[in-house]
Amino acid sequence: MSMMSLHAPLPVSIHVTARPTLARTPRRLRLLAVASLLLIAGYQLSLALQTPGQSIRSALTAAADEAAALPWSRNAEQVQLAIGQHFAGRDYRVETARFPAEVAVALADLDRETCLEARELAHRIEGNVVIALDGYAAAADCQAHNTMTWRILP
Repeated sequence: MSMMSLHAPLPVSIHVTARPTLARTPRRLRLLAVASLLLIAGYQLSLALQTPGQSIRSALTAAADEAAALPWSRNAEQVQLAIGQHFAGRDYRVETARFPAEVAVALADLDRETCLEARELAHRIEGNVVIALDGYAAAADCQAHNTMTWRILP
């Protein structure tokens, strides 16, 4: 004979167990947790609402910061993995033949609208690291399908 019956519902409820735990938690800590969750949700929402050109620019600046922070002794595969993590979900290629002086990132299969926007927003980004787009000097250079290459110069 079994001690448990399959017909009886379990007497445990999430609300019943969570309520006393929340009551024991200091109010400031609860407010801090809610504020943190709202901040994280807002950041995720801002990322989701980015246009393709804005997300390309963000990925390029993050990859440039990554390239600048990499030690010169990294091999090509390690550099490709470190830079490539910023372009997940895209068809990309990272060329590391001239690392540490230069890293090239090519994004393939970009449509005309994305090409025009990326050309406008990320043609040249200057800062601690310079990012420069190869070609696409005029809007007419953007076709139906494009492969755009940026040079990251740490």
